[in-house]
Amino acid sequence: MTDTPSITVPNAPATTRLLSLDVFRGLIMCTLAINGFAFATTAKRVTSGAVAADSISETFWEILAFHNSHPPWNSQFYVLGYSYWDMIQPAFMFMVGVAMPYSYASRRRRGDSEFKLTWHALVRSIVLILIGVFLQTKNSGLSTNALLTNVLSQIGLGYCFVYLAMKLSTKAQIVVAAIVLLTYMTWLNIYPIPAPISETSVRSIQSLSVFPNVAPHFAIETNGAAAVDVSFLRLLLGDETIQPHHGGYATLNFIPSAVTMLIGAIAGSLLRSPVGSLEKIKRLVLSGAICLAIAVMLSFTWCPVVKRIWTPSWTLFSGAYVLWTLAILYWLVDVAGYRRWTFPFVVVGTNSLAMYLMSMLWKRWIAERMEVFWGKDLFTGTYGPTIQAVSVFAVLWLFCFYLYRNKLFFRI
Repeated sequence: MTDTPSITVPNAPATTRLLSLDVFRGLIMCTLAINGFAFATTAKRVTSGAVAADSISETFWEILAFHNSHPPWNSQFYVLGYSYWDMIQPAFMFMVGVAMPYSYASRRRRGDSEFKLTWHALVRSIVLILIGVFLQTKNSGLSTNALLTNVLSQIGLGYCFVYLAMKLSTKAQIVVAAIVLLTYMTWLNIYPIPAPISETSVRSIQSLSVFPNVAPHFAIETNGAAAVDVSFLRLLLGDETIQPHHGGYATLNFIPSAVTMLIGAIAGSLLRSPVGSLEKIKRLVLSGAICLAIAVMLSFTWCPVVKRIWTPSWTLFSGAYVLWTLAILYWLVDVAGYRRWTFPFVVVGTNSLAMYLMSMLWKRWIAERMEVFWGKDLFTGTYGPTIQAVSVFAVLWLFCFYLYRNKLFFRI
């Protein structure tokens, strides 16, 4: 994108805050907090009840359900298609990366030493991991077979890597990203496949379009990341009965997802650079096209597009769409100046971590209180899940609005 690592310049001039970044973060967090409008749950009620009077209505709700839930395994549809819900975590992690050059430059202008900056990155990494573990285990206890798969833990595990990579030129960062993805893809391809393969793994293989001899290496229970997770958790928790996570999520996802954050950091450095606005948009769009072309090629050969184990092809596939989304929002909000619609998202985007934690910790409690005060009947009908999701989100948004009005911003 640009070969000038602006974040390494100690006295880099301050740049105007880009509203599009807050809007993007706000869109991500609003989607999470509103639980996708609970469309997936509502769709099941609609399509199984009398409400679905015709096939058009049924198809409409099936589409809504698809885009507000994670597909069982394969994440690529009709070559270029995807589920909107699958893109939320990549966008989340990408925006963490985008913010890093801004944070780094701000602290350097403030006079922080290199040691202090590195220490801060390390502490932030550890805190994110611990918060992620707490959120992951709050309902399932320490017996969980997915101890480090929460998005905050994944960010924490890869954060220091991205921080160190930011000190390189953009070309060097791209080379590092390519080496990481190629090495991880090679390891997944050569990891021994256990025999026999379970029926669940066979079903997951059937959805993949890679070479037949490659597919078993990326099955839900036979991939290398799942095997490492089982071995690690059995050793850590002393429980030999632990099996691969039923959803396929793995701790080692942090390796390729760190590249997602690095792509964000490269994009953030580009946005901070003195390059013209239209040139920035051009580079974001072109970079996305290159990522997508490579991802599609890999998806039919050596590496399927699977979000649940964050395959290297998924890193590039999702990276393309989040780069394009950033380009669109940057043009729409900061270049063209269409800002009137952005306020609800800015309120959340400026306190994205607070909204995420509130939605994870308070959502169920708020829903229960609403059932007490308003009665359960409101939430038990065909459209009850969506009504409840919107109602809970309204409470969370109002709390974010209170924080925004009082200039209270939660940071780590």
